[in-house]
Amino acid sequence: MIFSRTIFKRLCDNIGKKPILVLYGARQVGKTTLIKSILEQFSHTLYLQGDDPKDAVLLEHRSAKELSELVSGYELVVIDEAQRIKDIGITLKLIADNAESARVIATGSSSFELANKLNEPLTGRNRKFYLYPLSIKEITDTFGASTVNKKLDSYLTFGMYPEIVNAESRQEKALLIKELAGDYLFKDLFLFGDIRNSFAFEKLAKLLALRIGSEISYAELAKEVGVSRETIHNYVTLLEQAFIVFRLTPLYTNKTKEINKSHKIYFYDVGIRNALIGNTDPIDIRPDKGAIFENFFIAEKIKERAYGLHTSDVHFWRDRQGAEIDFIEIENSSKQIFAYECKWKEIVTASTSFKKAYPDTEFKCITSKNIVTNFSFDQAKKD
Repeated sequence: MIFSRTIFKRLCDNIGKKPILVLYGARQVGKTTLIKSILEQFSHTLYLQGDDPKDAVLLEHRSAKELSELVSGYELVVIDEAQRIKDIGITLKLIADNAESARVIATGSSSFELANKLNEPLTGRNRKFYLYPLSIKEITDTFGASTVNKKLDSYLTFGMYPEIVNAESRQEKALLIKELAGDYLFKDLFLFGDIRNSFAFEKLAKLLALRIGSEISYAELAKEVGVSRETIHNYVTLLEQAFIVFRLTPLYTNKTKEINKSHKIYFYDVGIRNALIGNTDPIDIRPDKGAIFENFFIAEKIKERAYGLHTSDVHFWRDRQGAEIDFIEIENSSKQIFAYECKWKEIVTASTSFKKAYPDTEFKCITSKNIVTNFSFDQAKKD
């Protein structure tokens, strides 16, 4: 099954607005499939693969004139896995500056490597986009809300990478997510991330997987892993740049009761998280189902925000008495605050202390019963 991706229209609408569009995303999230569906919208295109030596040689060590001649006449040029091309930043800069009406999309699975090569050369010449594992909206648009609700256990266990969603059996899903977590996602990190202690890095990843939804301490993690606090910080940054984890910072307005020095770390895909700790048991029998569900919902909100469906600042909230709100969203335009608490089954209300601190907040309790309908989709077409 090929899924309609939310970002498709935004990417198409931006072609030509900047000479270079850059699409970042982890391995296997569907970048190549998305790019090929965009290429189908044009009649005269050029598709180059950075990991194909024959294509790479067309781009490496080329003059401005040679590059201009290479891309001229095409409605759209795609360089897939662009981080594999030596000096790709300079190459794209020469294309942007010398090829008339250049329209190029470059994709990369290693954001830290591709970003390091692009940031300075392409200042003002590029626009960045991000693709993540499938979202609830994208799956619902394909299968319908009823089907998604029935398969929620599977998504919470194995995650939402396209190949895994399409797999038929639990056994096949478990095998695929294990391979993805072990072989694909960390491959770029070890290749480009200058990780000198692979054992410590993998131990940290597992510790973070065990602590989703909890505030973390770099000092405590450093002690457990047996490396410096600075190394822990660098490893977390690498995991972020490889689209494996993201941080959520606390909301505070200089109130002494609120904690403002720590943050939480979540996984973009809970399947990767579960694979790291070696547990793909059904969600109903798991003691960590509350943390998984919280991570799942927050990751969905992060995808929604990244795809431009909402422009907002996001946080969590906790006071010194222990009252908590899992996810806070502050709309950039209206400054309206939306608060979400995630519970597997039970319905709860916001704490008195939060209501007092933020009286005009719109609060919603997200459960396994209403999570699908919380995200926008055309349900009438599907159910």
